[in-house]
Amino acid sequence: MDVRYYEVERSINAELFRDSDGLIFELIANQLSEVFKVQWKTKLDGLDQRYWDFEFKGVTLTLHLGHFLGISIFIERSVIDVENAKQVLEEIGNYFKVWNPSN
Repeated sequence: MDVRYYEVERSINAELFRDSDGLIFELIANQLSEVFKVQWKTKLDGLDQRYWDFEFKGVTLTLHLGHFLGISIFIERSVIDVENAKQVLEEIGNYFKVWNPSN
């Protein structure tokens, strides 16, 4: 996957998949559970968006699927140590750079 990192005023983001694909979202969620042993905190599913919050290394992140935005993981800036959050997000992102959902 071509993981793209970017920051906006409210969050730090890792774009994992540019298409809005529910099956890929589920596969990514399964990988997060199996590989990173994340603890899911909240799972909100709407008609065209999904927000699943999880904790990894003491940082709360959100796996997000948006109809026009694709699939990403983000961290809210307001509640975090930015440098630690970037490291956690990059650790996860680096895994998905070489991950192939067809395997």
